[in-house]
Amino acid sequence: MNGYVQFGTPDGDSVSINADRVNFVRRYRGGNDASAVNFEKGNYVVVKGSLDEVTKVLAGA
Repeated sequence: MNGYVQFGTPDGDSVSINADRVNFVRRYRGGNDASAVNFEKGNYVVVKGSLDEVTKVLAGA
């Protein structure tokens, strides 16, 4: 999956994210266990992992 990274959501689902489409990553409210990955047009998906963990995985894609 070239350019795509697979993450888990806090609900237990699995999502694939195209790292090239990510604008920024921010900490999701409620602690350091989840991050919000923002895309174009303000859409975002919440994934498991701290801000540092998620950004490192996306940077490596």
